[in-house]
Amino acid sequence: MKVSYHYPVLLWDSVEGLLTNPEGIYVDATFGGGGHAEAILAHLSPYGSLYAIDKDPEAPFHRIQDQRCRTIRGDFRDIEALLARQGVTAVHGILADLGISSHQVDTGDRGFSYRKEALLDLRMDPTTGEPAYRWLQRQTPTRLAAILRTYGDLPKSRRLAEVILQRWHTGFTTKALAECAYLVYGRAADRYLSPLFQAIRIAINDELGALDALLNAADNLIMPGGRLVVLTYHSGEARLLKAHLRRPHQIHPITGQQAFLWRLLRKVSPSPAEVQSNPRSRSATLWIAEKL
Repeated sequence: MKVSYHYPVLLWDSVEGLLTNPEGIYVDATFGGGGHAEAILAHLSPYGSLYAIDKDPEAPFHRIQDQRCRTIRGDFRDIEALLARQGVTAVHGILADLGISSHQVDTGDRGFSYRKEALLDLRMDPTTGEPAYRWLQRQTPTRLAAILRTYGDLPKSRRLAEVILQRWHTGFTTKALAECAYLVYGRAADRYLSPLFQAIRIAINDELGALDALLNAADNLIMPGGRLVVLTYHSGEARLLKAHLRRPHQIHPITGQQAFLWRLLRKVSPSPAEVQSNPRSRSATLWIAEKL
C-alpha cells in the first residue's frame, strides 16, 4: 500500500522500537494514514494483532484490509475504555505519533495551514468541540498570551494576543491569523507562523491533556517488558513525556529507595535525508521506553 494521506516520520525506527514479540498485541494510537500500522503488521506473525485508533473521521481505515488489525474510531485519551470494549486489558506495546497528518495540513477547509484560506478550525475531529475561530472570541489577552507563550514559544505573546483579539471577527480565517503575525513581527513573521497555528491547535484540542491520559493508561495497559513509543514535535509534549517516564512508581517506606515503572531506551531524531524528503519531520523526536 502506498500511503499518500500521510508520510510517517521515523517509520522503521518506530516499528523496531515497538515490537518485542511477533505474536503480541499492539496499539497504533494515531492511525493517521496507516503507514505505521502497515509496517507493524508486516512484522507480526499470523498470530499477532494490532488495534488502530484515530478520532479523525477522515482517517482512511479502509486502506488496511487485514484480519489481524481492528480499527477503532475514538480519542486515544480513552484508550483503556476503547480497548476494554474489544476485550483487551493488556498489550505488548503502544505507538503514538503526536503530529498532525499531511492530509490535515493539505486539506484547506480544515484550517490547519496558513498557506490556504479557510475558516480557522484546527480541530482534530471536526465533528466535535469548538472551532478555533469561535474559541478565540472567548479568550482574554492574558489567557491567549499564556497559550501562545507556552505552546508556541512565541515572543511578544501579549502584543500578538492583543492584535488577534482586536482583529477577530465572525468567520476569522487562516489568512487573518497570519496577518496578525505580520503586524507584530514584520518580515520575521514567517518563522512564527507554524508555532502560532500549533499553539492554538494544541489548546483547542487539549492535546497535552490527551497525552497525559494516554501515558497514565500506558502504565496500566503495557505488560512488563513491553514498549511505549512516542513521536513528539513540541517542547511541551517532550517535557510531559520525560516527566512521566522519570516519575517514581513506588518509594520504599523504610529505605526510601525509588522504583521506576519505565526505562528510556533511546531517543531518535530524523536523519538529514529524511528531513530533506519530508520537511515536516524536522521537529520530531522519537522516544522509546520499556516497561519495567
